[in-house]
Amino acid sequence: MEDKFTALEWAAMEGGHDISPSSHKYSFLQDIHESRLTKDDGSSQKLTYSDCCERLYLLLLVLETMRRYPSFKGKVQEYARKTRGFELYKFYRIMGTDLYNFIYFIVGSDSAQHKLKDPESAIVLKRTTKLPERDLNRYINDLANGKEPTLPTTLFIKLEKILKISNKDYKDIRRELGDWEHSTRQEKRVVSTRLIFAVRAKLRSVDIISDFERWASNNNMEKDFTTDPEPVISKPDPVTSREMSLYRYLIGTDKLSLAKRFLELAHEGKTIPGAYVEAYLPVIKMIDDIVDAGPGYVQNLKALHNRAKKNS
Repeated sequence: MEDKFTALEWAAMEGGHDISPSSHKYSFLQDIHESRLTKDDGSSQKLTYSDCCERLYLLLLVLETMRRYPSFKGKVQEYARKTRGFELYKFYRIMGTDLYNFIYFIVGSDSAQHKLKDPESAIVLKRTTKLPERDLNRYINDLANGKEPTLPTTLFIKLEKILKISNKDYKDIRRELGDWEHSTRQEKRVVSTRLIFAVRAKLRSVDIISDFERWASNNNMEKDFTTDPEPVISKPDPVTSREMSLYRYLIGTDKLSLAKRFLELAHEGKTIPGAYVEAYLPVIKMIDDIVDAGPGYVQNLKALHNRAKKNS
């Protein structure tokens, strides 16, 4: 069905016909086959809980950016309308927007986190993540009604803290959006390019990607000479207590807490004090010994790692 619909689209384009969703009887297929990052085909099992938090924040930045342009405000309003109506986020919705399902993965019952890459870590993180659902629902409803959101900057700052957003570029985007009307064209292009890179890396399959790409293209928002700062696709969840208990076989029991802090700071991309590095040093030394032993040992390590990933 999807391939047939694509052929019909091409035929329509060849004939110069309008193929917008409202223009033909196959428009419902766009919703059914729309590319979605959270579609229920195992896609969510590639995401950690931390990935969901980061992608939720980025998706909201996309909507907050696009809504400021009259020609795309309607797209944002339509997307928000599809998202609202299920404010309790109790169930996964196969036809729900990625925005809805990201919130569901973050605040839903344990069954929500069991759909993710590392359910055990996800459940632990969910218990300490208090998403401001009422404020977020108000924001989504304001977008859906075409209204100016109430104190959006305050909401985004709150989300940064709760979702543990540490990426400086993402914070810079939020700051620039807070003063968008007074920013120069050059400043808007710089910060928009950062958002474009983030979306390509983290939201490439998100359901509003085509509208965002059109927004970036129509407004010439990407600076060609800017270096892409988005090398990491997935953000690991912090190590669990069970995993830490197994670390004692590698580093002993007396430095477990320091090693745990080393891993937390590494996951957050922060500077790591020497004491924490020293605690984790036996693991680093183990890898170094394997590399020194030669390529055969490295291949064995890679094979063992692949086996471990399949069983994790």
